Amino acid sequence: MLEDIRSLAPRAQPVLVGYPRLVPEDTARCLTPAPGQTRLPLADIPQDAMPVLDRIQKRLDDVMKKAAADLGADYVDLYARTGGNTVCDGADRGIGGLLETSSSLLPWYAHPNEKGRDIQAGTVAGRVVEILGRAEAGVGRRS
Repeated sequence: MLEDIRSLAPRAQPVLVGYPRLVPEDTARCLTPAPGQTRLPLADIPQDAMPVLDRIQKRLDDVMKKAAADLGADYVDLYARTGGNTVCDGADRGIGGLLETSSSLLPWYAHPNEKGRDIQAGTVAGRVVEILGRAEAGVGRRS
């Protein structure tokens, strides 16, 4: 995808945005429903499987970061930024639980809730402003 952007728009400054972190370091936080909820944030995923899920997500994040760097694109690291707003962070969660009902009455299916949307949008916007400022100053890309 990044190579296609490069060939179709050689002057573009591609930005690859990573995924927010789903599982916290302390998986015990996933054993309590969020305020106002009756179901566990990660439904029936066993606690011993949660670190595996996190490692898979971290690996995906690392692969995306490397791909961006290899192709001269910028990268927005949401995984690192959202470690305190995982699906298991209660009132501070930025991701809705697997079976948590959203404002549209559909489950979130581990997608950003309003808080997560705002955190992610602010992080991406800040990074884009930084990239545009760097471009105006004539400084090279970095990831």
